[in-house]
Amino acid sequence: MSRVLVLWVALVASSLAQATQVSLRQGESGPLGSRTLHVLRVDDQRCGPTENCLADVLAQVRVQDGPKSSTVVVSLFPRAPQPWTGMGVSHLTRDAVTLTTQPPGSSKPAEQVTLQRGQTGRLGGRRVTVQGWETVRCLPQVLCVRPEWSYVYVDVDSGPTRTGLALEYPRVPVWPGLALIRATAEQNPTLTFTDTRP
Repeated sequence: MSRVLVLWVALVASSLAQATQVSLRQGESGPLGSRTLHVLRVDDQRCGPTENCLADVLAQVRVQDGPKSSTVVVSLFPRAPQPWTGMGVSHLTRDAVTLTTQPPGSSKPAEQVTLQRGQTGRLGGRRVTVQGWETVRCLPQVLCVRPEWSYVYVDVDSGPTRTGLALEYPRVPVWPGLALIRATAEQNPTLTFTDTRP
């Protein structure tokens, strides 16, 4: 029994040792594993104790990984990605939408159909009618995880059942290896980032 306990402690210690954290304020830089984070902007949307609103802290971060650099927006309370319904949006233009049976991150071959508003087609053995779509744009002065996203409204007829879906495009991004896990409650909050998902 003591060997099991020693093994468990070793596994926990090993997993904790692999997670790296760094605490930074707006304008500061610091290492996170092999990468360097530069906090470009912080938008603290937390409310007072009596207000009823959605509270979040968003940070625009430049991630330097060797010669490669990318800028991302991460959220203290990230919204969970929309559950997979068996279909999603792979492309959207002003005039048409392409629906697919390929789940996000998959490289398996998938069916696709391109439809305009009001058109009906078949996808994955189901009859699909595109009712329309609307696009939401983030205001320039507001920090958003996605600057623009759309909801595509479809009716899905699979025999005896008919379902209405609102499919998001693009899906909520997930930044592997980067998560904002803590923010202090002050005017210029200190943000704690980690390289593993909490």
